[in-house]
Amino acid sequence: MIVTLLAGATNPQAYAATGDDREKRSADVLQQLVPSPEGPGCAAAVGMRGSVVWEAGRGKADLTTGRPITSKTVFDMASNSKQFTADAVLLLAGRHQLALSDPLSDFLDDPPAWARDVTLGDLMRHTSGITDYQDLLEAKGVQVTDPAGQEEAIAAILASQPEEPPGKRFSYSNSNYVLLAHVVERVTGTPFPTFVQQQFFTPLHLAMTLSPAVDVAGKAKSYDEKDGSFTPNSSPWKQYGDGSVQTTPGEFVRWADNYRTGRIGGKELLAGVTAGAVSVGDVLRARGITEGHYGAGILVLPDKSLVHRGDWEGFHSSFKVSPDRNTAVSVVCNVDSPDHFRAANQLLDIWS
Repeated sequence: MIVTLLAGATNPQAYAATGDDREKRSADVLQQLVPSPEGPGCAAAVGMRGSVVWEAGRGKADLTTGRPITSKTVFDMASNSKQFTADAVLLLAGRHQLALSDPLSDFLDDPPAWARDVTLGDLMRHTSGITDYQDLLEAKGVQVTDPAGQEEAIAAILASQPEEPPGKRFSYSNSNYVLLAHVVERVTGTPFPTFVQQQFFTPLHLAMTLSPAVDVAGKAKSYDEKDGSFTPNSSPWKQYGDGSVQTTPGEFVRWADNYRTGRIGGKELLAGVTAGAVSVGDVLRARGITEGHYGAGILVLPDKSLVHRGDWEGFHSSFKVSPDRNTAVSVVCNVDSPDHFRAANQLLDIWS
């Protein structure tokens, strides 16, 4: 895997005009989310048409050193990274290098029988019925504190049997996106992190990197909380496709403008983001999402807004794009913060 360091990028600012109270109201949302600046916390950003109009951080990025969370603090975006995997597949589909109707078996050397019935579209929309590789590895005795990489995850997936036939219903599984990253590598002959860097991060001038289990410069430490005490949380697992994009909330809301402009992928990719999206039912109700359809690495809500959440080893992220695609928000924390999704909704209301 190629690891690309976060590079500096132009970050245009278009802050609120004099007399506008949106900055103060936004700061109040962040303070409510992180009451004390002495423990782990969160960073948040709002983007409008590709420009960051507000960004801030509160809390500690590292409790040992006392380093504060700022707008420049890097976080693991966890499952919000799935957008890039899905869009990489859509990009290749637009170039006629694959089709969403292709069976998974076409991209495996020794496919299990069930892989002939699972399509790339099933993987993208979480209708494959395949068990999450995290559960499969743990069932084999591999804990998140043990080393495990992409090869181990894929081997566990292919040795398993799906829980149900493909296409039956939405069932969120990280296995789907690990497999899609493998498909991209098979089709392009390029390591997946390199492909994403070349096709998305670099042309959009985004200070992002796809680096699992790597402490990139400026990254926050993540923590678990119990009874007011914080314990460092990390894992040596190195899977990708399902997560592992490292960046700031500000850079993520700059990325969101591609959902408006289609600068990468054009109209075809934009159409593919929502085409064929499947109902999630009430599966995500506990996460604050009562209704929606899952498309290409993103959830489409009834009002046409786009949303996704991510959770991985102490990192928790919420991302939302307005129905008109003009405004985006990202809230990321280095400890579990139950209201971070609510905070994202509040910020979008303030700036939309």
